[in-house]
Amino acid sequence: MKRILISAFTVFAVAAMVAGATQAVFSDQAVLGDNTVTAGSLEIRLNGQERLAGLSMDNAAPGDVESKVFSLQNYGQPHFGGPSTLDADEIVVSSTKTAGDNNLYNKLEARLYANAGWGGCSNADVTFVAGKGCEVYNGLLKDMTEEDVLHATQWGATPVLAHGNSLTMTLDVQLPSTVGNGVQGETTTFDLLFDAYTPHRT
Repeated sequence: MKRILISAFTVFAVAAMVAGATQAVFSDQAVLGDNTVTAGSLEIRLNGQERLAGLSMDNAAPGDVESKVFSLQNYGQPHFGGPSTLDADEIVVSSTKTAGDNNLYNKLEARLYANAGWGGCSNADVTFVAGKGCEVYNGLLKDMTEEDVLHATQWGATPVLAHGNSLTMTLDVQLPSTVGNGVQGETTTFDLLFDAYTPHRT
């Protein structure tokens, strides 16, 4: 019995020594320090402005068309002095009535074109109109919702509008020749909204 107790005491003492020894280690530390993250900037403008005055179509008769030409810019270097540092992976355009008569607004027709500066469109289903560019939209103005600007242009399978680059846009608005007397004397006001995103929304 005495031997068993001595053996148990010995085992306990050795285990305690080993446990104590695990606390006596050399250590050192290296630091990957001063890690910095800076978010990029995405800013688009029209002719260098955040809000650009649109077209004015006065005393319109059935069949009349009014056009507005402007530059849609990813407002950064190298070609512009703005703060944008990110590519626009997606740009969509929508129309919204802001004042006036629904009756007239609902009858107006619109065509929107984007031109990157050379002929042809990467999307085979898109019409190219000389002097205007690739057709982004053709239909009733009220139905222009989230139309994809970049996929209608010459930017390839995965188009982006890189920072510092721009597209020349042309908006045509027409009072249809088939419009009836019910719109005489009416006025309507609308905005085109250009929304840019990076990365592309899923």
